[in-house]
Formats: sequence, structure tokens, C-alpha cells
Amino acid sequence: LTEVNPNNWSFYADEQNQIYYIDFEAINVNLNDVVVKNAQNEVVFKDKVLDLPVNTIYEIDFSAYGSGEYQIELRSFTSVIRKEVQIR
Repeated sequence: LTEVNPNNWSFYADEQNQIYYIDFEAINVNLNDVVVKNAQNEVVFKDKVLDLPVNTIYEIDFSAYGSGEYQIELRSFTSVIRKEVQIR
């Protein structure tokens, strides 16, 4: 998998409520999966998103995972986009 520049997608954080939003319309590839990994590289969340519309605003709620460092991966057939997030 090739890594796409993470600055090419719209990512919004509501840090007070520990919710992160991803604007699918700003991403130039069709996504298959959204994966969240913890600092130990364990998958804590995975969702198939292939059937969602391209103009989706996708929401990830980190309140159940606790504080720490996480990595969000947006996966397509040919690439993966990664974003590091810090939950306080």
C-alpha cells in the first residue's frame, strides 16, 4: 500500500467531546475501510465504508477508548492515508 499525503483530506476535531470528523468528499480516492489503532498498534475500531456516499462526513467517537495516542487509517484498494491523533 502506498501512503497518501494526509494533508489532502479534511479532518476536523471536536477535542472537548473527543469526536473527530472526516470529510470524504475532500479525499481523492474511494475508501474501503476506516481503521483506528492504539499506541500498541492494536486495532480498536474498524468500519467498512465502501457503500457510503462520497459526500459523507464520517464521525469517529474516541470517548470509549480513553486518553492516549491513536492512528486513524483510511484505506482504499491502492493506498492508505494515516493521521495521528492525541486524545486527552
